[in-house]
Amino acid sequence: MRPGTIALVFWVLSAFAFYGILNGLRTGHAQAVFVYWRDRNPGMYWMTILGKALVIGLAIAETLYAFGLTGDPIAALRSILPPDR
Repeated sequence: MRPGTIALVFWVLSAFAFYGILNGLRTGHAQAVFVYWRDRNPGMYWMTILGKALVIGLAIAETLYAFGLTGDPIAALRSILPPDR
């Protein structure tokens, strides 16, 4: 796929993630697959917020790659992770 298309997909995902972060901070519960309350399970609440923030960071990295300003972030992630079997 072209880098611009990948960046567009990640920006759409990051828009939903940004809305989820704002909604989670406002209401005190974060929802991914399960609902985590800030006062009942703060660890998973903040991990869910962090996961959504990482999606936004990856969208920014993909956009910079689409404009030719950085290297491929997906290739960098593949080099860090162990190979498939």
